[in-house]
Amino acid sequence: MRIVNHRLEATKANENISFLATPNQENGITLIYLIMHYTAGLTLEGTTSWFQYPKAKASAHIVIGRDGQIVQMEDFNDRAWHAGESKWGHLKGMNAYSIGIELVNAGKLSQTSSGTWINWIKNVVPNGDVTVARHKDETSDAGWHEYTKEQIEAALEVASTLHEKYKFKDVPGHDDVSPGRKVDPGPLFPMLSFRSRVLGRDDS
Repeated sequence: MRIVNHRLEATKANENISFLATPNQENGITLIYLIMHYTAGLTLEGTTSWFQYPKAKASAHIVIGRDGQIVQMEDFNDRAWHAGESKWGHLKGMNAYSIGIELVNAGKLSQTSSGTWINWIKNVVPNGDVTVARHKDETSDAGWHEYTKEQIEAALEVASTLHEKYKFKDVPGHDDVSPGRKVDPGPLFPMLSFRSRVLGRDDS
């Protein structure tokens, strides 16, 4: 894949990339960081439809489905609304300084009395797709929806392509820039190795 006029373009037949515009954006951005998120939902279509809804007041530059499908929703030289109230270093309001990638993933889960895992809107996640783990900012374990190999690989390729073009200073998670308010991308996202591979440095 490559970037042409601040949009992703496929360069191989197996790269499933499309563009679907969001109204939830504004002009003007200084690209310094790439921020990783999960959607807290189960489907690519549900997330992109929500990001097209003006009253959602939320969006991201890229959404990646569980099968590795990639949907761009905003040009990289414009601002998407993915970080909300946030800060990183001396900067506040990270929408103005970052590209946001959302991975379709139900996120943090709770378990019903019958043993079923559900997300915040009570979508059921199969037990085989759940791992119990502890978030770095929390003191107790919870269930977390596992990422798929296909979407992690797609995210790595997208992020590496973006870094080659825009030269990010760092790749934090939403939980890094909004600690205490957000927990995505969560403990199952391989942040250390992901950041190292994208930036070409050893953060272990």
